[in-house]
Amino acid sequence: MPKVTTLVRLALGFIALVSTSALAQTYVYTYTGNDFTSASGAYTTSDNITGFITFSAPLGVNYEGNPSATMLEFVFSDGVGPQNVVGTPEEPHVLFASTFGTDSSGNIVSWNFAAINFLPPSSQETKSIQTENEPGIVFDEGILDESSGIVGEGSVIANAGVWVLTVTPEPSTGLLLVTFAALVLAFRRFKPSAPRPLGK
Repeated sequence: MPKVTTLVRLALGFIALVSTSALAQTYVYTYTGNDFTSASGAYTTSDNITGFITFSAPLGVNYEGNPSATMLEFVFSDGVGPQNVVGTPEEPHVLFASTFGTDSSGNIVSWNFAAINFLPPSSQETKSIQTENEPGIVFDEGILDESSGIVGEGSVIANAGVWVLTVTPEPSTGLLLVTFAALVLAFRRFKPSAPRPLGK
């Protein structure tokens, strides 16, 4: 009976871990844009917009709107320099536009995302990145800007990139299964000492 009780406790613990894992899932939408067709300054026609946005919930099917309530973070690059445009929805000075639309399968088919960062925070130079795919407006753009004006820019028009969704469980269910199996194996190998007779 004690062995059965312990196995039940292990199973309940495993179920709790799996439940926690499911609740901790994140949904990462990764964007890959096409190469710029116009470039100046440090930008070249080999550069492009890439990045990802992490959400606590998927956008869902036939979605239309601003998902800032479930957005956790974003990281975007335009291929120039080591500096990326990063931030969270709680930083309105960084995130300027964030609207998305999905189809009946939940794929992103329309969007307008724009963000800006100071490089570094003490500098007057900024990097802004925008990607948009809406009726009549399709472009990707990266800009380096100083107080004196734009010092570099790269863009591509009428050629939208693609978004890919990746679901990331934390921790992975596979790891939980391995952990549970190890616990069961360890329990089976453990042999408790026989109880001592009373009075001895």
